[in-house]
Amino acid sequence: MKARLVRMFPIVLLFIPFLSPMVQAQVVQVGITDNEYSRATLKGITAVCVVVLDIPMDGAKVLGLSKDTIQTDVELKLRLAGMHVVTVEEVMKSPGGPFVSVQVNLTPNAQAASIEVELDQGASLKRTAELAYVRTWGTSVLLANPSAQIIRDKVNDRVDQFLNAWLSVNPK
Repeated sequence: MKARLVRMFPIVLLFIPFLSPMVQAQVVQVGITDNEYSRATLKGITAVCVVVLDIPMDGAKVLGLSKDTIQTDVELKLRLAGMHVVTVEEVMKSPGGPFVSVQVNLTPNAQAASIEVELDQGASLKRTAELAYVRTWGTSVLLANPSAQIIRDKVNDRVDQFLNAWLSVNPK
């Protein structure tokens, strides 16, 4: 019994930050699709549109966070890096119709959040030559006890990752 408690102690320590409301935000990188293959799919992209999915209202209200704020942050960061940001109608006229998708999910009490930033674009299936929209690059992160500013910062960090990948195959 004592040996079992000793083995469980480190695991319990990992969960304490998530249980305590007094703890600063905790960040856990959960997924990234950023490798030579995913970067290759970014070559030649000159314009994207930005789609920020709806943020759950209860959690957003608790933090004072809005979809429009995130949309503005992401578009500004992309423009500053030299990416053309266009409307959905305009991007659909470009090859592949690439778009940056941002999703922020919050628990109703805003004690936890997840952030996903991905690049989706049209690709043709070899088997049938049909066009399908697929995620070709992406990253995500989980947060415990986040503030609105921390969420905005983490979204910007993910956009920086995207821009670094994009610039690696599209040098200026």
